[in-house]
Amino acid sequence: PEAFMLVGLLAGLGLDNVLILIEAYDEKLHLAARNLLGVTVLPVSALDPQSLLAHEHVLATVGAVRMLEEKLA
Repeated sequence: PEAFMLVGLLAGLGLDNVLILIEAYDEKLHLAARNLLGVTVLPVSALDPQSLLAHEHVLATVGAVRMLEEKLA
């Protein structure tokens, strides 16, 4: 069910090649996205330039953006 919800969410946003950036590892989200072509889920702690360049879009939670701001400050 989670995979179908994720597919629907991404389709509704018009995203097909997307990096989903989250605060911490989430097993349910990881399992929902692992077989979706062009979709990668990463916690902020694992973010690297190659992952950013490999995707056309980045979808991030508010918490992940705040963590990234702190990391880059």
